[in-house]
Amino acid sequence: MSISVLSGSPLVATPVYNKMLYKVSGSLIAQPNYRYVCDVKNPAGTTLARLKCDKLPTTNFGFFDVQKVVETLVAPTAPSLTQTGFVDHSGFYSGYRLDFTQEYGNTPVVTGATTTVSGVMAFAGNLEQLELADWSAGLYFPAFIADGVSRALTTPTSRTVYGTDYGFLCMGQSGTPFDRVQVTYPTRTFTVDLPASVSGSIARFGAGPMNLKALTSGQCSDGQVGSVNFPTAEGSSYTLAFEDSGSSDFSVAYTYIIGPCQRFDSIPVHFVNKYGGIDSYTFTMKNRKRANIQREVFGYNSDVYATTTYNKVWAGSFDFVYALNSDWLTDAESEWLIEMVRSGYVWLELGGQLVEAVVNANQYQFVTRRNDRLTQLQIEVAVAYDNNIL
Repeated sequence: MSISVLSGSPLVATPVYNKMLYKVSGSLIAQPNYRYVCDVKNPAGTTLARLKCDKLPTTNFGFFDVQKVVETLVAPTAPSLTQTGFVDHSGFYSGYRLDFTQEYGNTPVVTGATTTVSGVMAFAGNLEQLELADWSAGLYFPAFIADGVSRALTTPTSRTVYGTDYGFLCMGQSGTPFDRVQVTYPTRTFTVDLPASVSGSIARFGAGPMNLKALTSGQCSDGQVGSVNFPTAEGSSYTLAFEDSGSSDFSVAYTYIIGPCQRFDSIPVHFVNKYGGIDSYTFTMKNRKRANIQREVFGYNSDVYATTTYNKVWAGSFDFVYALNSDWLTDAESEWLIEMVRSGYVWLELGGQLVEAVVNANQYQFVTRRNDRLTQLQIEVAVAYDNNIL
């Protein structure tokens, strides 16, 4: 007899950094030395791990949390700043397969029919517990676009950008819901098609001003390069919406507002948000850079009899830390930027390159207009690698 899967993680798309708990039952639980078995496999069917679970004495159910095994299939990497149009959001998601069976007997042997969970996907998301409880994957990984309802993998629907910014907008799909994105400038509207070569579960679109301005005439439906009529005035904006051209349905529209001229050298920060997409925020106020230096110093004798002793650096390292200051935050930005602080994947944009970084913050203070005046975010971000002294 086979195993029954009573409940488990959302089957269309599951955030891999949350628990992926499955509850199972079996009909042979009276057999001696009975245990449930779960083989966690990659999409090709290669077994990654075999998990076993005793039946729970009170209910005879078995429980498997497969999250840590499936997580090994997801390995996010830094995006390319020079991306134009669509690319596959590879590394940020993976399919997986679960084979449930049982073992029993005086000398326990794995035997019996297998119940398989397949056709499912895990992505680099990390939802808050209350969000996970009512997580609706169909909004973010739709089998078809519902007009004005389907969402990209991001929280804000509006954000401020600057003319030299890069950025990305990701959208999942469990079927083939969208085939292009509509780009709307104040005096121009065009579409960019999803290439047939980009057929994965999540597609990433270059949504920043620099990405759009780099679009070629062949990528834009009106035959003009992306820089034509691009809005540059402070307060002007452009919008992006994913589209299913067959039904003329659009996703939620995402608005990018051109910010004021910057008085200081800005530092953009790119990070993996809670939905597994890549968001960006530019710190435009005065930012500081410092080096933290660590040394290992020991007394050193200049000759065998130690007539002269002095301190000598035997080893050491240093790293760079950036003290970043934001402009005034709106309520929505204050709510959203915790996703940057808690993100496990953060990149500083330095000299036209993305450098891996770590946010040095263990607390985050929310500020809203209802209770407080709006404020700026001050935060330290450290480059993720050390440089050796010796």
